[in-house]
Amino acid sequence: MRGISHGLLVGFGVVLVLVLIVAMFFYFSLAGPNYDSVYQGKNLQDPTSGLSQEQAEARFDESFVYYFLYSVKAYNLHNPPLSSNEPKMEFIVGDDVYNVIIDKGDIVVEKGSLDERDAVIRTSAKEAVKMIKDINYIKESFGNGDSSIELTASKSELFSKGYLSLYTEITGQSLSGNVIRMYVE
Repeated sequence: MRGISHGLLVGFGVVLVLVLIVAMFFYFSLAGPNYDSVYQGKNLQDPTSGLSQEQAEARFDESFVYYFLYSVKAYNLHNPPLSSNEPKMEFIVGDDVYNVIIDKGDIVVEKGSLDERDAVIRTSAKEAVKMIKDINYIKESFGNGDSSIELTASKSELFSKGYLSLYTEITGQSLSGNVIRMYVE
């Protein structure tokens, strides 16, 4: 009798630890760090301010990509729990390629491509400027196909880095209904 209760207790302990680990993973993946308060205090200058559509398109550079990503709260992307694998994206505007790394809430944008990335955003300078000038236009541009986002990493990695929120912010569509299916497929 004593052996059975000891084995039962150990089994219960193992199950409890596994449930706790899964719960922590989902908590950190869904909640993640929130850097909204850090960016609220920043006075970021809209790079299109005072420029015509054509002038802004001609001057398009890293600052435009940064401002777009700031507008869609990409700074809230994060490393998966217990990992140093930072969120990485490519932002392709016409023939220009920008790489983006999110490092603890900091959006780092440079010209050039990445070997490994989680997502690729494609648009034209015209569309990008329109989206920066009017944040409400973002969902329209992605909705009508003038801009696109391709999720290239595994579904579990995208989920653990917080891409569900970014995808919803950009497209207006939710992927969260598919979260459970990600792990069943």
